[in-house]
Amino acid sequence: MGNYIEREKICELTFQKYRPYWHSYTCGKDTPILFTNNQDLSLMMNIIAQAAYEKAGEVIVMAFAVMNNHFHFVLSGDIRSVNEMLSFLLKRTKRVFKLDKILNVSSKPIEDLASVRNHIVYVHRNGYVTNPEHTPFSYPWGSGAYYYTLVRNSIPFSDLTSIENRSMFHSRDVKLPSEWQVINEHSEGNSVFYIAPPSFCAIRLGMSMFRDAHHYFAAISKNVEAYSGIAEEIDDGEFLTDQELFSKLLQIVREKYRIAAIRDLTNAQKLDIARVLHYEYRSSNGQIRRLLGLTQYDVDRIFPLSKA
Repeated sequence: MGNYIEREKICELTFQKYRPYWHSYTCGKDTPILFTNNQDLSLMMNIIAQAAYEKAGEVIVMAFAVMNNHFHFVLSGDIRSVNEMLSFLLKRTKRVFKLDKILNVSSKPIEDLASVRNHIVYVHRNGYVTNPEHTPFSYPWGSGAYYYTLVRNSIPFSDLTSIENRSMFHSRDVKLPSEWQVINEHSEGNSVFYIAPPSFCAIRLGMSMFRDAHHYFAAISKNVEAYSGIAEEIDDGEFLTDQELFSKLLQIVREKYRIAAIRDLTNAQKLDIARVLHYEYRSSNGQIRRLLGLTQYDVDRIFPLSKA
C-alpha cells in the first residue's frame, strides 16, 4: 500500500499523465424536467455510452451523473475531442427525446489533483443530493455506484436480441463492443436495459485519483465545504442535502446569534439566515422553507427568481 506520501505521489503522477481534464455539464437551475422516469434515464445512459464509444481513445469518461433535467461529466482529453463527443451526445438526446429546447453544455478546465478529486465527488453527490431515496453509492444513473463497490449483475452486450438493442437506443441496431456489459432491471413495472457504466467509464482511473477507498469515502461524506466553490463556478443549484445543510445551519445560528435552537430565532433573524443559505450555500426556496420553518410566501418574496 505504501505510506501517505508515496500514495499521494502515485496519484499526482497519474493525474499528470492524463491531462487535461474538464467538468462538462448542462444547467440544472432553469431547465425543465427532461427525463420523467427510469425508462428515460436508462435511455440517456445508453446515449452516453454511444457518445463515449464514438470518441473512444480520444476522450476518457472518468465520472458522470444524469439527473432529471441535467447531467455532469468529468472528462479527460483535448477540448476539441471533448466538444465533439458532447455535440454527438446533445444531437442524439435532442432527436431521441424530441426536444424543442436547445441544450447548452459548458466545459470548465480542472487544473490540479485536489480539484479533480472534488469535481469527481461533486458529480457523484449530485444525484444523491437531488434524490433522497439514494445514497452516493446507490444512485444508478451514473458512475458513483461503481467507485469502490461491487459490480452489479449484468449480461454481455452480444447476448441482446435485435429487438432489445433497438429498444435500448430507440434506433436501428447499434454496434458496440460485444464484451460490454448490460444491466437489466425491473423498474416502475417495466424492464429497462442500460449499458453498465464500467463498460465505457474509466472507473479505475477515477479511483486512482484518490489514495484509497477511505480517502474517497471521506471526501463523499465530510468534505462538503469544498463543493461550494464548484457550485458557484458552474452556477449550479443546491449541493447539500437537508441534513448536511441543517448541520451548517445550527453552526451559523450558534456563531452569529449565540442561539442553540432554530425555533428560538426571531422572524427577522430567520430571514437574515435565509439570505446566507441562498447566497452562500445555493439552497433552493423549498430547502430554505423546510429548514427555517418559514412560509413559502416569505421565501418566494425574498427570492422571487428562484421560486418553483
